[in-house]
Formats: sequence, structure tokens, C-alpha cells
Amino acid sequence: IASVLRTQAAQLRIKRRQAIEAKAQQTPVKIVFPLVLCVLPALFVVIVGPGAIQIFNSFINLQS
Repeated sequence: IASVLRTQAAQLRIKRRQAIEAKAQQTPVKIVFPLVLCVLPALFVVIVGPGAIQIFNSFINLQS
């Protein structure tokens, strides 16, 4: 009986480890949408914003 229980325990550990690895592989896919919708627009504003403001101000100065 002990050997059967050891074998079953080993199989359950393997299945549990495989399930955890499968979830870990799906994590990057689930992170893409929040990254694209939340982080990248804010980063874009921080990086491009000052340059856009300077260009806008230079166009206003050229017109006056």
C-alpha cells in the first residue's frame, strides 16, 4: 500500500507542478492588455508631452 501511495503522491505533485507552470505561461498574455491600456499612454504623455508643448509654443510664437 505504501508504494502505491508514494506513486500516487508523486503523480499528483507532477500534475500540480504542470498546472502551475501552465498558469505561469499564461500570465504575460494577461498582462499585455493592462499594460497597453494604462501604462503606455501615461508613458507616452510623459515622454512626448514636453516636446509637443514646445512645438506648440513655437508655432504660436511664429504666428504672432
